Amino acid sequence: MSVFSQLDTLGNPAAVCFLNSNEFSDSIFLQKIAKKINISEVTFIHEVEDDFFLRWFSPLKEVDICGHGTIAAFELLTSKGFCSNDEWVVLKSKKYILKLRRFSQKSTIVLQLPVFNLLETEMSTLSEIIDFSFVKSFSSTKLDYIVEIDSLDKLRRVSIDFNLLANMQRRGLIACFADFNSNKIYYRYFCPKLGFNEDFGTGSAFSTIYPFLSKRLDFSNKISFSQESLRKSEGFVTKIENEDYIAIETNVSPYTMKTIEID
Repeated sequence: MSVFSQLDTLGNPAAVCFLNSNEFSDSIFLQKIAKKINISEVTFIHEVEDDFFLRWFSPLKEVDICGHGTIAAFELLTSKGFCSNDEWVVLKSKKYILKLRRFSQKSTIVLQLPVFNLLETEMSTLSEIIDFSFVKSFSSTKLDYIVEIDSLDKLRRVSIDFNLLANMQRRGLIACFADFNSNKIYYRYFCPKLGFNEDFGTGSAFSTIYPFLSKRLDFSNKISFSQESLRKSEGFVTKIENEDYIAIETNVSPYTMKTIEID
């Protein structure tokens, strides 16, 4: 089994596997690969008549959407000539159609992500998971819980009850701090349900961050972001005019190819 991996000093490590039809439909087999590689998510690609389909697996389970894994897959497809620079390309999953574009002059990739509606959320749902003296506001979408922390220092120091969070309904918890003076978003992403306590780089978090902050930040212009994990992921986010999508733009690192054996 050949695996293409990106393992730089910054951002979220990614692994991508090309599979045939039988392999791609075998969830047990894909879960074995993801557990063997043991990073936040592994992306699997299958081509059908010039369309590319994706699945993502964490070490514990399949996930519905994964931003950094999609970006890594697209970088690989572009570098191998399946997709062209400076053109929008569609990648498909079970639930979502994702559009990406690689800018050759800037060597960055833009990924369009869906926007989810905010849902009414009771304070009691989150009050035992995180120290609520740090929290200014909170909400959730169908994907994640989200809380706004009242300072960047506290965001970096926040502690989470991972055992409780692992048993909650949503995928994970976003803790964010918005610096309205510099128009920058800082955030962390906690997701023990997927097999790791904190993610290094979570692009799909912006499907929730955007509706949570959209009334207070102007997303019609590029807003910079920093995910305050140990490896720090950075980039820009903007709202696509007249569409229910946001776009994140980030750099990608070089990749290597490795071979692994699956029992």
